[in-house]
Amino acid sequence: MAIKEVNAITAADDLVEFLENHPGYLARVHSVFPHAVNLLIGEDALVTLTNQDDITPMGLRVDGSGNFAEILKVGDKVVLDLDLFTSINGVFAVNLRDAEIWESRSMMSLDACPGEEVAQIRLNLIKWLGKQSALGLLPLLPRLTRQSMNGKPMVENLYSRHIAEDLEAFTKAINTSDWQRALNLADRLVGFGMGSTPACDDFLAAYLVIFTVVDTLNPDRYPWVREFNQTITSKAKKRTTLISANMLRHAADGKLSRSHQRLIQTCLYNIQGELEYSARQVLRHGATSGGDFLLGLVCAMQWFQYNMTDVSKEGEQAWVELKQPQPVPGI
Repeated sequence: MAIKEVNAITAADDLVEFLENHPGYLARVHSVFPHAVNLLIGEDALVTLTNQDDITPMGLRVDGSGNFAEILKVGDKVVLDLDLFTSINGVFAVNLRDAEIWESRSMMSLDACPGEEVAQIRLNLIKWLGKQSALGLLPLLPRLTRQSMNGKPMVENLYSRHIAEDLEAFTKAINTSDWQRALNLADRLVGFGMGSTPACDDFLAAYLVIFTVVDTLNPDRYPWVREFNQTITSKAKKRTTLISANMLRHAADGKLSRSHQRLIQTCLYNIQGELEYSARQVLRHGATSGGDFLLGLVCAMQWFQYNMTDVSKEGEQAWVELKQPQPVPGI
């Protein structure tokens, strides 16, 4: 069989740093999909190669439109060097020499919009989400955001109906600063759902990255953030898939795929393009993963807008006011 060689287009900066520090590292194929392959390094870290128009932390985007599943299989070994990946069996190679470096935490150095602006962006995003197919956790959009929908009601599915009370209790615990209750409720959320990244993990990833953004913008004001995020990632090691545990670990460090980061930048920094376009790019992820993340994002943005707005009220009183239903025109 002739060797299949592709060229790397974009490499994540954290992957480049790993390669610089671990020349000739022997990884093995953890999982293979038509347009992506995950390589296991160490016991629980993954490098993700994809030939689609996106890139993840510790990821590599390559050219071509081939099917990875026709070239590699689980257990295959791949040697990782800074300029070349080569499978031991000689059927696959990736040339990294001309790859562009993507900064996976670049948004952390930006200045966020005031809470009032974020509030309006959030309402616009809820309005758009209300028009999308109610898959995964999205049927819970009206319930979790306390927004009345003027269109047809969203029909809950088995999964959203089962987890609805726990998700609602989690969002309330976050908004009332009851971090311990939120962590206790996370025991029921982490790993809940189907697929390589279960629905509630995608929902939680949005919260973790928003917490990290706020912690970066306001050092030492939220001392609980790092412990909270670390506790969630520790729970994920035992309760969910390896792919999802890696996603949550990256989110806790402020890292998401490039399309997700562009959406965060649009929502919190009002840059990087048009809101609906960015949201649509994220919605395309997986069967329901994109929608589940978007639901988590609009919920986390409520916490963000309150904490980034100068208000005199705190705690339960503020939550009571924030939770009042508000119509979103046009849904």
